[in-house]
Amino acid sequence: MDTIFCQGYYFFSVTNTIELHLPDSTPITISSIYRPPHGSISTLELNNIFNSNSKCIAVGDFNAKHRAWSSGTWNSNGTIIHDYICNNNLILLAPCEPTHFPNHSNNPSTLDFGILKNFSSGDANSINALSSDHNPVSFEIDINVNLPAISKIIKTTNWSKFKQIMSTSLPGNPNIQNIKDIDEAITKLNSAILTAINLASRSKLINGNYRKLPPNIVKKITLRNQIRKRWQQTYDPRYRRTANRLTNQIRREIRDYDQESWKEWLMSLNQEDNSIYIAARKFSRKYIQIPPILDTDGIKYTPLGKANAFTFSLENSFQNNPEPYDGAHIDEVNRAIRRYIDNPKPSSNIKLTSPQEILSLLKRINPRKATGPDGIPNKALKQIPTNVITFITKICNKCLLCNYFPTIWKTAHVLMFPKPRQNRKLPGNYRPISLLSNIGKIFEKIILSRLKEECHDLSIIPN
Repeated sequence: MDTIFCQGYYFFSVTNTIELHLPDSTPITISSIYRPPHGSISTLELNNIFNSNSKCIAVGDFNAKHRAWSSGTWNSNGTIIHDYICNNNLILLAPCEPTHFPNHSNNPSTLDFGILKNFSSGDANSINALSSDHNPVSFEIDINVNLPAISKIIKTTNWSKFKQIMSTSLPGNPNIQNIKDIDEAITKLNSAILTAINLASRSKLINGNYRKLPPNIVKKITLRNQIRKRWQQTYDPRYRRTANRLTNQIRREIRDYDQESWKEWLMSLNQEDNSIYIAARKFSRKYIQIPPILDTDGIKYTPLGKANAFTFSLENSFQNNPEPYDGAHIDEVNRAIRRYIDNPKPSSNIKLTSPQEILSLLKRINPRKATGPDGIPNKALKQIPTNVITFITKICNKCLLCNYFPTIWKTAHVLMFPKPRQNRKLPGNYRPISLLSNIGKIFEKIILSRLKEECHDLSIIPN
């Protein structure tokens, strides 16, 4: 029989938090929050909640208003919550309808909502059930779903500002003398680029449930809210019947409006701007869910368990071939390698790179390629100013002179993709794809061009 273990937490504000332990699942932190109308929300307390576990749920009355989840104006707490969600890649879960109806105001707002960490999504509904000026809110969250969280944060970068920041953040001719200096220069380069991106970017939270309705529906919603507030104050059944009738009318009109908007969007698709192909690709793409993985010591359900199963499978795959081999040929190859190492080609003869070559390579990179462990996108590399190009040139030249390929450029993020028509429960039926540093790929292309020239000059590779 499955058991649930709850562990209590105490924080210094009006917050009740527990830790939920479910069988074969990672712990979940669940917090019920109330923030008084006066005073600012503390990000330290939010950190205590969302840093406590890999999965967290925080719901309650935040007394925070922002246009991302509430109509009308916003307050400082709303800005704090909005920025915190954007900066920490969290999910907002807010009802479509207002939750707070002030006694002497016609401006209802949404103060009660939820914030999720590492959950795909959920559903929130404002319930007209109590006489309080706050409606209760029900939340439905599937804690067992393995779908990835859909990002509702739009991040826009001012690339002109990015260039301006980068032009003063790095020297054009860094002092690099040895391998240690190379590693430190790469770390400094990565940090400068990521910092410039953050300083030049703005994040905006998009609540998936929010959509702009026509004025006639908005007016009817406002009237319904006013009548419902009257019923909450007087308990006159006539107000309740009228509010329910308006609610049904609003639902029908929204349904008709959505249907008409859908038809207009379909009619706007055409072949000239490829919009019809983009739409078809979007609707035909299917998410491939990774089932529990069968490892040597049992079935793995958690992400960490699956990752360890894939690690063990890859480790077993990359082994020496057990097939018969030619020992004499292997010895000859080893002797040739030792001769080359013992008598290296003078480093002064290595063709060094130049800012022009770096710039030419940067122009040809695909800006949509995924990032590696350093998190630097190709789109940012295509925007770097001259001093950063010369900085990268100095790093690459020192690597060539020292016969050194930086370790940080050898590190990759490995993604596992299922092979078609194979049993997805077996870790051996997945193929790995490695995501390397985009700057390291530039250096790889420089080395490749030198290898091709060397092979051509020495006629190593026959035609």
